[in-house]
Amino acid sequence: MVGFQFRYIRNSFNCLVWCNVMKIGIIGVGSIGGLIAGLIANKQDNELILCTNSNIQKYELISNGLTININERKEQLKIDQKKFTIISYEDNIDKKLEKSCDLVLICTKSFSTLEASQIAKKLISKEGFCISIQNGIGNENIISSTLGFECVLGGIITHGANKENSTTINWAGYGEIIIGKMPLTKISNERINEITELLNHAGLNASNVQDIRLDLWSKLAINAAINPLASICGIKNGGLLNPKLFECASSAMFEVLDVARGIGIDVPNNFEMLDKLTEILTSTRENKCSMLQDIMKGKRTEIDSICGEVISKAEQLGIQTPINSTLMAIISEISILHISD
Repeated sequence: MVGFQFRYIRNSFNCLVWCNVMKIGIIGVGSIGGLIAGLIANKQDNELILCTNSNIQKYELISNGLTININERKEQLKIDQKKFTIISYEDNIDKKLEKSCDLVLICTKSFSTLEASQIAKKLISKEGFCISIQNGIGNENIISSTLGFECVLGGIITHGANKENSTTINWAGYGEIIIGKMPLTKISNERINEITELLNHAGLNASNVQDIRLDLWSKLAINAAINPLASICGIKNGGLLNPKLFECASSAMFEVLDVARGIGIDVPNNFEMLDKLTEILTSTRENKCSMLQDIMKGKRTEIDSICGEVISKAEQLGIQTPINSTLMAIISEISILHISD
């Protein structure tokens, strides 16, 4: 594999292990991509290539590095810019970087998945693989259409994070990362375990599963519960613990779960998902969800890949989704009023 080295590092049990040192590409340096990049760089000696869609962010990262604020600024990680190679979407990929990455993480908004997958194709090595860590359903299929199904994994993340500026990420809530195979993935369990350990060593509380689709749909249900309603109300996640708002959020979630079951995904029962929703709202209570952040900044939201995907699949199955339909209609109108020219 291109550029592989080996050295001892401490694993999540604080034991020294003989470990691969990877070359990792991270496409999308928003709140989630920035958090993952910063935590990996803080703990390990892997080579990191960060790819941003903003030339302004590129030069600010080159000048200032990356800062992660933890526990409302009680702790701060400052990552030197020398830890990264930083490029933008507009750059011609340097020959030294082409086909060099053992792993590419796509952390972009869902509407940028196709563009991100085309960049990933330039970066990923012959034996490398790609993980989608994004909101919504269907990103893995878009990536697979560019890279091939055999080298693509799906992933979800429940860590709460928001971007203060181009170089500063606020880690607002501790969660987890789950990665796993899609039906046609041909990546060995050994390699999946290796990247899981890498993410754990970075402090990201990672695990893996054999079939990620259940987790993707469960996360979609949580996203549909939190993002639209918190954005409409203009509140942090914890505000949805208000009984009346929680009832509405739960109803949106139940609709998604019904659709998932309709297409044969064995998602957890409604009571388990209520507990999960409560847990996430509590652990990320100070976080502003990504959709609310987008609206506040006049940016396009991911409502199409969250509620829109649910509504589309529900129509094919003859399932009614009145809550998701209403939430999508309201967010769409709010976006028109707030979006930047």
